[in-house]
Formats: sequence, structure tokens, C-alpha cells
Amino acid sequence: MDYDEDELDYNSQEELDQFDEDKLTNEEYDLLHQLLPQLKAKLKSYNDDVPEMALKEALYFNYFELEPSIEEIKTNFKKKIIKAKDNFGKPSPDDEILNAQKQAFEGVGNLKIDEAPKEKSTTKVKETKPFKKVDIDNELISNPQFTKPHKSFVVIGHVDAGKSTLMGRLLFDYGIVDAKTVNKLVKESEKIGKGSFALAWIMDQTEEERSHGVTVDICATDFEVDTTKFTAIDAPGHRDFVPQLIGGVSNADFALLVIDSITGEFEAGFALDGQTKEHTILAKNLGIEKICVVVNKMDKEDWNENRFETIKTQLFEFLTSSDVDFQPDQIDFVPISGLTGNNVVKRDPSIESFKWYTGPTLAQYIESVQVSGTDETNVTQEPFYLSVHDVYKDKGDLKVIGKINGGYIQPGETVVFYPSEQKLQVSSVQVSQQTVDFAIEGQLTTLIFKSSQVSNESVDVVRIGDVVTKVQSSIKTVKKFTASVHLFNMDKPLLVGMPFVLFRNSSQVPARISNIIEITNSNKKKKKKVLHLTSNQNAVVEIEVDGGSSLPLTTYEDNAKLGRIVLRREGHTIGAGKVTEV
Repeated sequence: MDYDEDELDYNSQEELDQFDEDKLTNEEYDLLHQLLPQLKAKLKSYNDDVPEMALKEALYFNYFELEPSIEEIKTNFKKKIIKAKDNFGKPSPDDEILNAQKQAFEGVGNLKIDEAPKEKSTTKVKETKPFKKVDIDNELISNPQFTKPHKSFVVIGHVDAGKSTLMGRLLFDYGIVDAKTVNKLVKESEKIGKGSFALAWIMDQTEEERSHGVTVDICATDFEVDTTKFTAIDAPGHRDFVPQLIGGVSNADFALLVIDSITGEFEAGFALDGQTKEHTILAKNLGIEKICVVVNKMDKEDWNENRFETIKTQLFEFLTSSDVDFQPDQIDFVPISGLTGNNVVKRDPSIESFKWYTGPTLAQYIESVQVSGTDETNVTQEPFYLSVHDVYKDKGDLKVIGKINGGYIQPGETVVFYPSEQKLQVSSVQVSQQTVDFAIEGQLTTLIFKSSQVSNESVDVVRIGDVVTKVQSSIKTVKKFTASVHLFNMDKPLLVGMPFVLFRNSSQVPARISNIIEITNSNKKKKKKVLHLTSNQNAVVEIEVDGGSSLPLTTYEDNAKLGRIVLRREGHTIGAGKVTEV
């Protein structure tokens, strides 16, 4: 057999002694993620705080055998002493980085393999009334809190395109952040030789993000201008943090795709393995209606019109292609410099080389763009759903943050967390860090539960990705469902039974296709059972959730935000779809 020289792998002993997940073969990758949940389950009663990287390394260096891996972990890590402690305290920056790097099989690790499922409680939960009687329909019409439009947008794009700097500039020039704060950040960033990162630090909060200049987690900021209320979501651009990006995109109405216009940098971000393409495909398939391509760092190209038009032509062709499928009227382009601020909120008329541009500033765009807002006439008639994207304890109280995907919520009402079916009474509700009498669909909301009803056991089952409902508005938690999926470009076919990671909002679970019901974009008649899907195929499939996991879901028809899914495998997004039956 002939081998291509590039296929031969000559590793030094040092390289062989290091674990690098990206260098695993497909078979090794699948085996690692098949055994990882089992290893976690076996070690749960011993020490459930062992870093995931240590677990992966143990499996790898013990040739993917469970028992030797368990022994190695027990040698290197002490048995955990269980204490009554705060499980949801704010994590350290190091923990935030580790959590950001975790893959989607964490949920399975909480399952004991040999343990039979616990019986669900059949006790009927009493519905509780709000603490305060509020005429919600009247409030929606008369209260300025609701009459002023609210829009949420996510900032996406290739790593180092300048997303965080742009958001810092936008907030500074709008007057949301004062000069004193910016000057302080300038001094701090200059101390480590990263003075140009000062504006980005307004959005990047952790030590790791600031020292490396890479956003690793979602950062949501609420701000208000004369015409509009905004929720700005700054998402990580690095390929390792696409799972965090999916959660951010799921909460947005429109997207700002930030492009680095510098010659060579745009081409790198737009390359086959760059993040520009994956981010835009995800945005479209997760329901983003409008996208503005923000062509950044144009000052470095001397505001060259030809450079802007070259980028615009390439991206317009891609965004309107069948791979992404935005319509022309859903796309806009705005040239800016996030660092200098030109054309972000204000335009500098003295720049002669920018006279050719006659369009809006970025601020004018985000204030004027039309998106499908909440139909406030139906808010009180719809079931309440909130998808959880953060959970923590603060002075004993449990705080749950998420976007309301339907209906409304008031303090005093009892809610149910799915899939655990944990019931708690809401003590207060916050929007934009302000206590409110109620919150409605579309708002990023914090539900607060008093410490008197919160036990370690009750909060331990509340997780990122859960769906919260009222007592009377249940949601199905499923291990199998039917979906219509579209596959993207893949290196190899997706076989029936092949594991992948399934995303719904901020939830991620291991899953696999159990049955291909129909390929919908093929003219070939189905003569035999289809066992695999290939790139660019559309299909109706049955999907099974693996291990002990279950997933709260609605159909896309019932709730679009809770009925969209994304499929990822081996670090790449391979498909997306809509739930058709649960």
C-alpha cells in the first residue's frame, strides 16, 4: 500500500507524552467521549470535582480502559469530603476557563450507570398567586418600560476581529461607560503591554480574557438610548468556544458580524476553517432575522473603498448562498473603526478618504433595524418558558438567569425546572438589574429564590440549559424526538448511531440519529433503509438522547426558540434543524 508522505506521523517522544484532543483519530475521539461519561459516573461518589482534562488524560494514557483510569485518578486526587457548602458560588477565573473548555458530555457524568431511574413525584403541586396584583395588559400599553422598543443583538465573528473593542467603543461613545472607567482600563492594559485592549476590557471580565485578549464566555450588557433599549451579547470568536456562542446567538434578534478588513486577516477569518463562515451559518439556523456585516479596522486600510467593496462582494455572495440563505434585504454592511470610533456612533467628517461612504453609522443601524419583536397582545395568553443560561447562589439566595421565550412571570408564582421537575416559588424578578413587578417574553431576566426554600439538594439539579415553566404550563422532557435537519459540509458521512453533541439554546447533550425517515432533497426513490447522511442533505430523522440525559423540548411550531437544534461533532458544526414531533 502506498502512503502519502504527509499522512505519516513522526512524533518526538515529548509529543507522544502529551495529550492533545485535536490530534486524536476519529476512532479515538469517539471512544474518549463514549467512556468519559462512564468514568465520571464511576468516580462521582469518590470525587466529582476532578477536572475533565485530567479524566481525559487518564483515559488516553491508559489506552481507554476504565479500571486503570480510575486507579490513576484515585492516586492523583484525594477522596472528596462532603460538606454543606455553597455549590453555586461565583467561580474563579481559572474555573471559568475550564468550564468554557468543557465539551458537551458533562451532563451524562451525573448519571450512575448501575442506578435505576428515580420515580418522578406524582404529588400535584399547588399553583401560587403573584404577590402583587398587576394589570399586565394595561402596563404593556402604558408603561414606558414596554412601549420603548427592545432589541437584542449578538456580536459574532472570527477571533481577534475586534468584537469586544467595538462593543467597548459603542458603550463609551453612547455615554453608557464614563471616561474615568476607560482611563482606568487603559492604565491596567498598558501595564501588561496591551494598551489597545482597553476598550475590549469593558466587555472582557476575567483575568484570562484580559491577558490573552480572547473572549471565552458570553457577556450580556443591557443599555438604553433615546429611541431603544438594547441587550448586547458579546460572544467568543475562538473555535474552541462555539458552544458558548450558540447560547448567545439563541438569545438574539439580530447579529453584528464583525470582519477584520486588514489584508490577509479577512481572508484568514473567511477561510474554510475560519470562524466567519461557521458563525454566520449558525446565526441563520438559530433564527437570526437580520445581519449587519461590520467591516472593522478600516482605518488600517486608509478607508479604501475598493477594499470595502471587495469584502462586501465576497460576503454578500456567501450570505445569500444556499449554505446560509439570508435574503438580500436581510443584509447590511457598515465600515467602521472600533479603535478610533469613526462611524460607530459618530462620523469624523475630516477624513477625506472616507467621503465615498454615504450610509448610516453603526449606531444609526442598530436603532433603525426592524426585527420581529414580542407580540405583546398575546403575552398573557402564551405559556411561560424561560431557558436558563446561568445559575448561581448569592448570599444564600438562588439566582437563575435566562431569556423568556414565551409568556410572562411575576414574583410569588411557583415555577418548575425541567428536566428535574424541581419546584420553587419566585421571590423576586429582575430585568437589567432592576426589580420589576413582572417580566415578559424577549426579556433577559433574573429569577430570585429565597434561601429559606433553597437546599443543596434542590439547587444541585438546576442546570444551565434547563427550561423553566409555570405549574400549569408543562413541557415535555424527551429521550427521543423527530426533527427536520439540514446537514452542512462534512468531512465524512453521518451514520445512524454515530454520536454527536446536540444543542438546544444553552443546553448540550450527547445524542445520535436512530432512524432516517426520509431524505427530502433527493430525487432518488428510497429502495432500501438509509443508514447515513452526507453533506448538504435535508432529512427527517429520529434523534435519541444518549446516556441518562433527557431534554426539555417543544416543537418548532409551538415555540421557535425552544424548537431549534444544532448538531456538532469533533469540534465542528455539522447540521441544524427544527423539532417536528416530541
